[in-house]
Amino acid sequence: MQAEFEIAVEDERQMAFAAGCLVTAWRDMHRHGDGRLTLASYTLGLGLFVPMAAVHLACVIDFLFVGTGVPGGALLAGASANPVLGWTQARSIPALILLWSSLGVGHLCLAWLLLNRDWLRIFKVGAAVGAATVTLLLLMAVLLLDTTVLISHVAMLAIEFIALAAAARWHARLISNASPGTA
Repeated sequence: MQAEFEIAVEDERQMAFAAGCLVTAWRDMHRHGDGRLTLASYTLGLGLFVPMAAVHLACVIDFLFVGTGVPGGALLAGASANPVLGWTQARSIPALILLWSSLGVGHLCLAWLLLNRDWLRIFKVGAAVGAATVTLLLLMAVLLLDTTVLISHVAMLAIEFIALAAAARWHARLISNASPGTA
């Protein structure tokens, strides 16, 4: 390969040589276990975690700008007519926005860590995302707010964690099957 590259340099076709190598590597990627894991990781990260982050951050934007025209208007649209409970619900908006934002950022971190295959940090960030989800669910339930949207997020989080566990097992299997010199 080095000799082919030197010939490409002499002909001033380094970019064409590099592009050919890239196309060949891309074409053969699915034939190797590590390549399949890489493709699956990118699919999971870009196809699941990034969209979930966008959904969580869209909830923040929804809380801030949609509804009655005041911050938290969409959240308070279904708020209680009870003045004490309504006051409590209105004062909880910053905490709810912080929790929704942390879920969005957490999902972006999970996507990034998945692509880096940093399983220890994935476990830590996943635990934080799970804790934030449970906290958000409990807070919304205590405030008597509509939790139906969040229930679907909890189900999606369970699917995400199952997919992460499968990817971690797959990676561990690849490492254990690799020869000692390539691990």
